[in-house]
Amino acid sequence: MIKHTLEVSARPALLKLRNKQLIIASGEGEEKKEASFSCEDVGVLILQHPAISLSSALLNALLENGCVVVICNDRHLPSGLLLPTVTHTELVPRMKVQLEASQPAKKRAWQAITRSKILAQLNNLNPVEGFDDRKARLKKLAENVKSGDPENYEAQAAKLYWSAYFKDVYDAGDKRLPSGESLFNACLNYGYAILRASVARAIVGSGLQPALGVHHHGRGNAYCLADDLMEPLRPLVDKVIKEKILSKPELASATSLSREHRQPLLELLSAQVSFGEFTGPLLVSLSRYTSHFLRYLNKETDQWVSPKF
Repeated sequence: MIKHTLEVSARPALLKLRNKQLIIASGEGEEKKEASFSCEDVGVLILQHPAISLSSALLNALLENGCVVVICNDRHLPSGLLLPTVTHTELVPRMKVQLEASQPAKKRAWQAITRSKILAQLNNLNPVEGFDDRKARLKKLAENVKSGDPENYEAQAAKLYWSAYFKDVYDAGDKRLPSGESLFNACLNYGYAILRASVARAIVGSGLQPALGVHHHGRGNAYCLADDLMEPLRPLVDKVIKEKILSKPELASATSLSREHRQPLLELLSAQVSFGEFTGPLLVSLSRYTSHFLRYLNKETDQWVSPKF
């Protein structure tokens, strides 16, 4: 069963544990409301409102059931997350594989990840008319990515992709900037943050160490591997934003991120994807994806597979 993605954002709330259930209580007197969810059925809990209180007993129960908890700032953008430490029974040998992976093996994995990302961007562009030249160039870049992507084809593909796929946004003077404060960038950052948290959850569940990446690295980044493995899935976020947010004038013309903007992005994890012979929700496929990464890194398989959408 697909686990719930819950967002608490509309009003002040008290979150507590009762009989292994997550209880969300809000309001007072006659307006008091309670909603309950089994802790084992919650995959992602997003805390949006500044006036949320919750117990450590609840946090412990959620983490023990593999839930990831995302905390947001006053701009409704994720600022931190809690990951479970209860992990795979093969934690030590799997971490050993990561630690002992050779540089060529890591570069080979990044080559496969980069190629998959560019092909996913190309797939987004395929239904769009008028970009045949850019599509051809993206395809060529994907075909020619070398081990470790020394020519940085990932960045070259991004320059072709962004202005083509989001032509109206770019023509209006906006563009993709992770630090940008436009609605366009806020939607992208929110969607990517949900994706990153969910990939990190799957990584931990597969007995892997999320700080040990194959390309991304940084002394202060605890989720380098999540940043690596989410790359081929970023175009799914782009697709949702283009088709379910920017296509609606009342949402596209807004100046700040609202629940109406966030809702399609909250549904990302239930999007239907294919992974090999599996077809089902993205959240379910992520654990298969992270386990496959380990086999690829350890050269147990020569064929790279990532979720297709």
